[in-house]
Amino acid sequence: MVCADPGTPCPYFSAFYTIRKPGRTFITNRAHGALGYALAASVGAQVGRPDVKVVAAMGDGSFGMCVGQFETIVRLGLPITAVVFSNSVYGWIKAGQKSGVGERYYSVDFSRTDHAAVAAAYGVKSWRVEDPAELEPVLNKAIWHDGPTLVDVIAEPLQDAAAPVSEWVA
Repeated sequence: MVCADPGTPCPYFSAFYTIRKPGRTFITNRAHGALGYALAASVGAQVGRPDVKVVAAMGDGSFGMCVGQFETIVRLGLPITAVVFSNSVYGWIKAGQKSGVGERYYSVDFSRTDHAAVAAAYGVKSWRVEDPAELEPVLNKAIWHDGPTLVDVIAEPLQDAAAPVSEWVA
C-alpha cells in the first residue's frame, strides 16, 4: 500500500503508479494544506492492515511537518518504509508560483536536511541516495527490512521538472 503526500509525490504517483489489484492500495490527499499527511496515513494503514507492506512517499517539506511520527512508528515497531524526495523546496507551491505568478517566489526554498540521519536518530534504518543507479537496490533493502526504514532520495526541484501537471506544461 502506498500513502503519498501532496506536493512532489502526488503528481507522479497519480500519473504513473500502477494499481495491480482491486482494493485500497493507494492513499493520497491532493490539498496543499495536507503536508505531512503520508506518514500519519501510513501509520493508520499499517495498523489497519498489518499483513500489507506500507510505503509513505513524501517530499522534504512534508517530512518537516511530520517527523515526530517516527517516534510512534519505532515504538509500535511498524515496518513502514518512508521515501523522502529531498529537493530543498516546497516544490508544488514553487511550481505554482512559477507558472501562475511569473516566477515571483516567496518562502518556498529551504536548506537541505539529512533526513536519513534524522530518522536514524529515532531508531529508523535509513539510507541516502544521490545516484539514481543506487535507488532500486536501496529501495529493495528498505522494503524487505523487518522494521521501519527511510530512504532519503536527493531529487531535482519540482518546478524545474517535467511534472505531469497540465497547468505547468509549457
